[in-house]
Amino acid sequence: MSGRGCASPSRRRGAGIPAERAARYLAGLWPHLAADRSGLAQLPEEGAPLDFVAIEDFGTRGLQGDPRQSEDEALGAEAPRNDFYYFWRNVGRSRKGATDLGRWGLGKTVFPATSRLNAFFAVTARRDDGRRLLMGQAVLRIHKLAGARYYPYGYFGAFEGDFALPVEDATRVEAFCADFGLARGRAPGLSVVVPYPDAELDPAAFLPSVVRHYFVPILAGDLEVEVVHDGRREVLDADSLPRVLGRAGWSEGLALARLVELAQWGLVHGARRRVRLPEPSAATAPRWTGDAALETALAPLREAFARGERVAVEVPVWVKPAAGEASLAAFDVYLERDDALAGGEEHFVRDGITVAGVRSPVQAGVRAIVHVRERALSGLLGDSENPAHTEWQERSPRFKERYRHGPFTLRYVKGAPREIVRVLTRPAAGRDFTLLRHLFALDVPTEAAIAERDARRAERAGFGRQRPDERGRHGRQGPPVPAAEARRRLPAERRGRGGRGAALRGGAGGLRGAPRQPVRALPAVRLRSRRVAVRARGRGRGGAAPRGEHDRAAHRRAGLRGSAVRGFDPRRDVRVKAVPLDEEAAP
Repeated sequence: MSGRGCASPSRRRGAGIPAERAARYLAGLWPHLAADRSGLAQLPEEGAPLDFVAIEDFGTRGLQGDPRQSEDEALGAEAPRNDFYYFWRNVGRSRKGATDLGRWGLGKTVFPATSRLNAFFAVTARRDDGRRLLMGQAVLRIHKLAGARYYPYGYFGAFEGDFALPVEDATRVEAFCADFGLARGRAPGLSVVVPYPDAELDPAAFLPSVVRHYFVPILAGDLEVEVVHDGRREVLDADSLPRVLGRAGWSEGLALARLVELAQWGLVHGARRRVRLPEPSAATAPRWTGDAALETALAPLREAFARGERVAVEVPVWVKPAAGEASLAAFDVYLERDDALAGGEEHFVRDGITVAGVRSPVQAGVRAIVHVRERALSGLLGDSENPAHTEWQERSPRFKERYRHGPFTLRYVKGAPREIVRVLTRPAAGRDFTLLRHLFALDVPTEAAIAERDARRAERAGFGRQRPDERGRHGRQGPPVPAAEARRRLPAERRGRGGRGAALRGGAGGLRGAPRQPVRALPAVRLRSRRVAVRARGRGRGGAAPRGEHDRAAHRRAGLRGSAVRGFDPRRDVRVKAVPLDEEAAP
């Protein structure tokens, strides 16, 4: 854009201008294009209809300044800014300030780079004096033509000797606008025409590119874009953008639609619902420390974010110029969960420009927008950007000496989405019984359900074999009985072996769920109640007999079929073991 303000660019691609009219603008250029070492590999055929792309902006001030200015040294520090000079005659330098979007003076090189002629034209209407100026430029390599040596930059204009001035004749300016279908008129701004554009400059790609890089200023009402091609007209503004995305067939249309929805929510509702974080210290470099103040400030958003609601956070930060006073600025972070995302997605927007190469990986399934619009912080970030405005470089020579704690401020801004999400998703103190519910969707059983399940299993199972204990005795020991009453049936081979009978030994195990131990190794538990008993069931006589303070035994002389244990503490396991009477030791 030629200046700052509410810009309404219009992009259109022409079907082609007849050769006789195109010759008005390209006749003197063709010999240089065809010269050896001109740097052009695939020239269009001379005389072919001239197709083009036109880009116009409105609501800006145009290229103001003295068109006769030719030397950089003549522009003192106190001189008015000369936009015309820096656009047409200077490459790699700019006098734009902290409130301007560009920094390096290289943005204009995009125009010749997209032309197969390495050329472009431009008409500007100036707000300050109302003048309309037409000029053109071609950028080739140093080359020779008819024995003469030519330097890279050639101009279309009105010449005074070898010095090119813009065409200001109203008739010629009007003819140019009519030939290329420009809507410039006398409205302030700049209209650029790129002749013979590269085939990759597809009009169908204009819309998604504009949305991807400028969705925030479009939604904020600061930018309107009109694309015209082959008689079709598409307008992108705050009202139409969601509708255009809803019916667009782009490969990334759905992802852009969700991104635009989050940005629209942040711009409309975020200012009212956002939470402001505590101010960092002005004396030290900003860092994400996860202190108690940060936890407290974000606590109101934790449950909302867990439910899938969008959240907005305002993050204050100090901007400290090396030569000047520090000022407190702030930026906004908009966050939402999206299960459709394979990874995290973050977008950093500085004063309307999406800085596409900035990355600070956020948690998978989270979309984040960092929106910077305050001038002090926007100026700091802009000074750190590379010429393509795709990265923030803390070691950039244009940046590192200009600010105190500058690299730390960059890291603080870039790390904001990751650190805020980390706090919002941190589990609460204690056990989280819902942590893995999306992976293991099982009901958590109650204590009563566990007891009933184990009792049923015990009824179905017999006594398992037990390894010899430390005394070399063999027997059978049942599994833990997690209840005050349990019943066991002995396996068939243990039922009444030769009439010798068996002794049932029972004991209190450890607390529920402790590792199994042999009955004889069970810890002693003082059983003060005579209600604790082990009963044998089967033919013949039997009864209960005390076996010390920690167990009870029942003897059955014949036909031992099973047992019943009553009276144990329901919080402890119960172990029951059948021992042949001839092996039963005396108390």
